Amino acid sequence: MSAKEKGKFEDMAKVDKACYQRQMKTYIPPKGETKKKFTDPNAPKRPPSVFFLFCLEYCSKIKGEHPGLSICDVAKKLGEIWNNTAGDDKQPYGKKAAKLKEKYEKDIAAYRAKGKPDAVKKGGGQGCKEQEKEGRGI
Repeated sequence: MSAKEKGKFEDMAKVDKACYQRQMKTYIPPKGETKKKFTDPNAPKRPPSVFFLFCLEYCSKIKGEHPGLSICDVAKKLGEIWNNTAGDDKQPYGKKAAKLKEKYEKDIAAYRAKGKPDAVKKGGGQGCKEQEKEGRGI
C-alpha cells in the first residue's frame, strides 16, 4: 500500500477517534452492571476436589516421563488416567478430600462467626447511594 493510500485511512481513523472521544464524554453506562464482588483475602480457601488431589500427585510423574508435553497435553493425560482408574484406587483421594472439606467447613464457620470485614457488610465494596448520586462512587 502506498503512502498516499495509507494516509487516506489514517485520516479516516483520526476522524473516527475524535467522534469516539466526543461520544464517550457524554456516555453513561447502563444500570444493572455491577462492579466486581469484594473477596476477602483472609477468607479460607476452598479445598481441592478429588480429581485435583489426584492431579497433584500424578502431574509430576507425567512431566517426568514426558518432559516435552504442554500443559494442555498433561491435563488430557491426567484425565485419561483418571477415567481409566478403578473406583477402589480413587478412594484414598476421596478420603483425603473429605478430610480437607471438613477442615474447610470448620474454618469457614469460625471465619463467619468472628465476622466479615466492613467492606463486605456495606454491600460488597460498592460505594454508598449518596456518593453515587454526587458522582463520587468508588
